[in-house]
Amino acid sequence: MKSSVIKTLFFALSTFIGFNAFSHQNDEQAHHHHSSEQLMVHSATVRAFLPAAPSTAGYLVIDNPTQHDKILVKASLEGVKRVEIHEHIHKEDMMTMQRVDELTIPAGKSVVFQPGGYHLMVFEPLKTLKVGDKHKLTLYFADGDRVYTMADIVALADMFGGKAKSDTPHHTHH
Repeated sequence: MKSSVIKTLFFALSTFIGFNAFSHQNDEQAHHHHSSEQLMVHSATVRAFLPAAPSTAGYLVIDNPTQHDKILVKASLEGVKRVEIHEHIHKEDMMTMQRVDELTIPAGKSVVFQPGGYHLMVFEPLKTLKVGDKHKLTLYFADGDRVYTMADIVALADMFGGKAKSDTPHHTHH
């Protein structure tokens, strides 16, 4: 009988300890998630691929109202093989494009991805990205945070006419 009582107490204690550890872990994740909720992405658009083109461009705005710089290290888009962060720079009186491995989103500031500046280069569609569709865009940050948003697929002509811009608030996820 003593053995049975000891086993029952051991099981109950193990369950309690495990539950508390799990509960504490979830509290920390919820707190961390909440602290990064303020990072916002909006106006995400990706130009539809031109026939036979291996790449296209994507634009968006990242707002960082937090008190900490955030470092963007990677992006991905549903339906394509690869996405890179790029910027246009003036070099020897010429405009050229270069890949950016890390992009700091300064605390209290916004970074605009736009033609002639920072932008996403989107490569090798795995399926047709049709004008009017929305595809999941994921931004990855050095601290492990991720931001998910929906990017509108737009025609080149629509990008400059302002027809297809997503201003829906988007949330940060870890």
